[in-house]
Amino acid sequence: MSSSSRVPMRKAPASASSSRGKAQIPVRKGQRVGTNAKGTEDGYLYVAGVRDPSKRVTEYRTEQDVCPICHTDRQFNQNLRLLVSPCYHKMCESCIDRLFTLGPEPCPQCGRILRKVNFAHQTFEDLKVEKEVAVRRRMAQVFNKRREDFGSDKEYDNYLEEVEDLTFNLLNDIDVEKTEKRISEFEKSNASLIATNQEKAALEAMSQAEREEVERRAREERMRMVEEAERVEKEEEERVKKEVTEALAKGDSRLARELEMQSRTAKQLRQEALFKFIPPSLLLQQSTQDEIQHLSPLSPNYNGPFVPIPYSDPDTAHYNQWYELKVDGDYVDGRLGVIFAKTDERVRGGGWDLGLFWEMEIRAAVEAVGVEPLV
Repeated sequence: MSSSSRVPMRKAPASASSSRGKAQIPVRKGQRVGTNAKGTEDGYLYVAGVRDPSKRVTEYRTEQDVCPICHTDRQFNQNLRLLVSPCYHKMCESCIDRLFTLGPEPCPQCGRILRKVNFAHQTFEDLKVEKEVAVRRRMAQVFNKRREDFGSDKEYDNYLEEVEDLTFNLLNDIDVEKTEKRISEFEKSNASLIATNQEKAALEAMSQAEREEVERRAREERMRMVEEAERVEKEEEERVKKEVTEALAKGDSRLARELEMQSRTAKQLRQEALFKFIPPSLLLQQSTQDEIQHLSPLSPNYNGPFVPIPYSDPDTAHYNQWYELKVDGDYVDGRLGVIFAKTDERVRGGGWDLGLFWEMEIRAAVEAVGVEPLV
């Protein structure tokens, strides 16, 4: 081949050569690279977005989404996806690819050095909540001591107070360098304990997931059995109804009564057989509710002996005492709603106070006692 036919090689662009000339950060096997990687130009960066293995937490998006960089809205691009930077500024995927593909670049809005791998999806509508969740998740991974790691409640309370102070500083950008230094010191001095508590938390989460899976399967199996029993019950009722109608049409009322008695007996046997195959946890829960309903003197189906319920006699008590709540003594409110409010953790966690409920009922019952009738 002649020298004139040779094609000269093109030189690499200056940007590419300069990017290759930069010192590459060595990555060891098993090292976390990206948002939480230490030793990078951008240091430790928070991650926006909640990663939920169960896929129940979805990405937040609205029809009013607009990229603040290129001003593309969702009406123009239905597939628009806004990601959140570690400095909590939004950008679309196109702008992120255009600005950060070649390496770290400053944020167009605040100037902070960012990397492409530091962007994540948005979970909450308010970015302040997004930041707080990320900060508290990071703090929980480092400050994971438990009550048994302390000698007294006071030491544990002081530890929790210090963690909350550090979290407050990070959320409000107060003494960030001093706060980060304190976090690093704590992480280095308690590395073994942090790893041990992380293993404990992982085992507890695994056991909790297993329990939830067993309960879910038990509920599904019970629902399947109940649906099958309802189907069989409906078919039996239609069959018995047809036979009773035929017997009455022939004038044989005795046979009709026998068929009804046999139907009730068979129905009771089917219900007993169904309860034998209900999972033990659900069977215990069902039997407890039935026992409460059966034994409660305030139940409409109560058939036991007469139980006197004490009350404030208006003839002997002053009218001011009619409005006072008397919860001491032998009086027990056995209504199912009250028992549910006493025992259910969701009601107690919501701050429900049964005293206010009882006081409202007492006032509604006696506030019109002294009013003369209209007729």
